[in-house]
Amino acid sequence: MANFSSRTSIVSLDLTGAGAPVAWQRDHDPETELFVMGRLAGLSALADKAGVDLITLDSSFRLGGRRRRDAWLDGALAASRLGNHTAAAVIAASVPLGVTPNDQVASAVASLHRSTAGRGGWQVESPAAHTALPGGVDAVVKQLRSPAVSRRTGAVASGPAPAVVVRVGSDVDVEIAAARADVARLRVDSVEEARNLRAALRTAARDWGRDADEIKVLVDVHTLIAPDAARAQARADLLRDLGLAPADGLLRTAGPAHELARLWQNWVRAGAADGFAVIPASVPTDVVALVSEVLPDLRARGLRSQIAPVPAEFAAAERTSRERAGSPVAA
Repeated sequence: MANFSSRTSIVSLDLTGAGAPVAWQRDHDPETELFVMGRLAGLSALADKAGVDLITLDSSFRLGGRRRRDAWLDGALAASRLGNHTAAAVIAASVPLGVTPNDQVASAVASLHRSTAGRGGWQVESPAAHTALPGGVDAVVKQLRSPAVSRRTGAVASGPAPAVVVRVGSDVDVEIAAARADVARLRVDSVEEARNLRAALRTAARDWGRDADEIKVLVDVHTLIAPDAARAQARADLLRDLGLAPADGLLRTAGPAHELARLWQNWVRAGAADGFAVIPASVPTDVVALVSEVLPDLRARGLRSQIAPVPAEFAAAERTSRERAGSPVAA
């Protein structure tokens, strides 16, 4: 089980957008997977060095390249390869229930956990039918938290179990998160809704006999960072024209880094969140802006502990690239 308790506020980064776009998936070019994996590894390493606590990939993440029947495992496969590129961040991937037996879900997550030296995690996403979800989650979590025994030596492995991240979108999800989650992700767009839902999660966690502080509540935020409002609006318009606008009901911020940092501070102090799950509008632009501009601002506000800065030459190069007009993928 991941230990986020010592953090002043939690920083999570959703890198699903670093996967292959739909057009690349149709090409079946084997070079696509190499490019996508290289980009993902670089972004993850940068985020890890900057102190990001949790990196996630959801079930829509695709590596591209050769077509596979089990493409829904791409997130877990990619996440398992990030162990050599990160040192501290928890790496969680969605392995969907209902597509494959529960024991195979647990096996995939356990493999990810081993590959990341005990920093793996499972992100639970609700299937279309909720009826089997609680039982499936219980079965998988029970298997993940059972002591692992070596078939060769009989030795019992020690160490934390994989983290459990639950995306909350219904009353069923609230109960699952309260009972099993280390991290709950909320998709809300108002501080009042977030505060009420966080309070409900904490109450339910106590009803399950847990310490409410064991579960960290993060709010998803679609993040577009630009030097000023005009350039933020220009990028937002471009994303909309390309069909890449954020989903309805998702908290969004578009503007200078200090605006996200101020929102972060206000929501945490209001008891609405323990942190945020940042969904970058553009990769790598908004990932680099997060680590080079937003995180230092959070530390200045007392919301994060001090850490070595992002290399100046990297940050400077990215600031230059963000001032150019470019595509959402390359910008």
